[in-house]
Amino acid sequence: MATFKLSKGQSFQLEKEIQLVHSGLVWDPPEGTGPAFDLDVHCFALVHPRGDANRARLYNDGSHALCYAFVRGPGNREGSLVKNADGSFQTEDGSMWHERDDRTGRGGMGHDARDDDDDDDDVGGGHHDEGFREEFKIVLAKLPEDISELAVWATIHEAERRNQHFGKVKNAYIEVCDAMDSELCRYQLTSEFAGKTTIQVASFIKQEDGSWKFHAVGAASNAGLGDVINAYLQ
Repeated sequence: MATFKLSKGQSFQLEKEIQLVHSGLVWDPPEGTGPAFDLDVHCFALVHPRGDANRARLYNDGSHALCYAFVRGPGNREGSLVKNADGSFQTEDGSMWHERDDRTGRGGMGHDARDDDDDDDDVGGGHHDEGFREEFKIVLAKLPEDISELAVWATIHEAERRNQHFGKVKNAYIEVCDAMDSELCRYQLTSEFAGKTTIQVASFIKQEDGSWKFHAVGAASNAGLGDVINAYLQ
């Protein structure tokens, strides 16, 4: 199946029978000896009160917010996400799952997770050998029925300290693959994001017939991840 390349504002309609998708960020490591780009991808399950997408709010106070801030652990015992032994994490119902953190942009060649106690589980991740990625999986068929949108955000860890922004990240894009790992579509992040450290890259939007479409949003700012989360909670 040929890959459909999206431009900002365009959408890709997923066939209704597709009930599981992989998605992730891909990017090139920096040239020379500079610090690696540590891109993070976050996927927030949202409801639309009274059908109003402009008032989107976190579903169930974040039970399906696929984001490191919601991972349950010693410092976050109220977290809604379950952390697995390999460093990945998922929702309680298994409908949303995130590969372990890729800190270097070398996802296909092995991970360097933020949790030092996971070294014995350090294995390669990403589903393309050449991939440099942060990857997540959505089992659409398992999602709670009230969820209307899955908003996908990208941030750069410690961007300010490292003097990094998306304008310096080369060949970055988000892709969507089916359960067989065949790439369906991708959205390339362009130079318009120079100087920005936070992007709402895209959204999966539920349609009236129960199918989903992937919409390239491309809305960038310098807001922190906490600001994004708080906006969905207000």
